[in-house]
Amino acid sequence: MRSTTLAIMFACSVGLASVTGAHADLITFTHTGSGSGTLNSSMFGPSNFTIVSTADTNNRESYGNGYFINHDSVTIMIDGLGTYDITDATRTFVNNDSQIVGFSREGSSGSDLFNGPSDPAFIVWEMLTSIGPVSGTGTLLQWGSGINTSGGILDFDNGDSSATFTAIIPAPAAMALLGIAGFAGHRRRR
Repeated sequence: MRSTTLAIMFACSVGLASVTGAHADLITFTHTGSGSGTLNSSMFGPSNFTIVSTADTNNRESYGNGYFINHDSVTIMIDGLGTYDITDATRTFVNNDSQIVGFSREGSSGSDLFNGPSDPAFIVWEMLTSIGPVSGTGTLLQWGSGINTSGGILDFDNGDSSATFTAIIPAPAAMALLGIAGFAGHRRRR
């Protein structure tokens, strides 16, 4: 009986949070491209890479031409090398005037690391909804002394790349359904 009550309370709290806005919206950003560089002083590339980061939309900040959100966690997967946590502070941004998204060091003046793609959809995107995938051209730049990762210091060479970007925010209704489905599954097991 106690577990049934807990399941009902959970389902109700998820539903209430989606109605009242009492929860933070987690957003997952995915940037893909290709480049050459070094990881822990060993050369690689050209290799495809995928950067996946999570953030909280409540932490969105504006700057003169758009918005950015500092990441809570970031990983990078580089073909042929592996998957590593990025331990330096980073962000994803949108520049509405330039119609471009990118991955950079954190904060309002963080140097850009991977810009692109550019698309008219970014003129009005405020980082509070899902978007993409959007594909086009990107640019690796300003890695300087590199980024700290769980595999060592990662440094990409400056250069052009293909680029694909996606941002996903799970729909509140889907989250509420997960709570109800969990409750229904619990009832069936009994």
